[in-house]
Amino acid sequence: MLAMTMTTVANVLITLSLGPLLTALLHRLLGGQPLSRQTWWAIALAAVGIGYMFVSQVQLDGGHHLKGMLIALCVPMAGSVQWNLMKTRQASVDQQNMLPAIFIGAVISCVVTLPPAMPFNAHVADMQWLALLGVFQLALPCSLAVWSSRMLKPHEVAMLALLEVIFGITWAWWGAHEAPSDSVMMGGSLVLVALATNEYFSWRQRRG
Repeated sequence: MLAMTMTTVANVLITLSLGPLLTALLHRLLGGQPLSRQTWWAIALAAVGIGYMFVSQVQLDGGHHLKGMLIALCVPMAGSVQWNLMKTRQASVDQQNMLPAIFIGAVISCVVTLPPAMPFNAHVADMQWLALLGVFQLALPCSLAVWSSRMLKPHEVAMLALLEVIFGITWAWWGAHEAPSDSVMMGGSLVLVALATNEYFSWRQRRG
């Protein structure tokens, strides 16, 4: 949210797309589990698409939005640690349920964001939108992510999260009239192809 005050939605989501690459690499380094060949190819193809969009957007904006992108980069870095830690903890017999961690994180977030929220001048309509987003954009997705991480590998969860790029840019286009450039459309298509291909082959392997 802070990054989006400094740059476009597309730029932020493109930067967030680095999550699967960072997650897979961290999983390989710390977990010691080899990645399948199609996963490496999917990561490489997604990285090409993301890199193409990233470079084109920086050139288009003259580099003025780079600060927002660097702030957004903190999200996939933290996410890669989160997915790997969650998978490791839930693999233990004594640590099967990580859902209480969502509540702890929410409490910490409230404490940290309380001072900037003063003096509480939000309107009723704002509070209704915030309550709606709190349930359907934060609580429910976080719970589903924790649940799905028990069955999927960390990089697979992160790869599925790439759909946020496609949907986010589309909603910003339709709702806020922030039309993406041709480079964003082309790079996003590569990301979507990489995601679909990896999930298809992973599904076939699990079925086999």
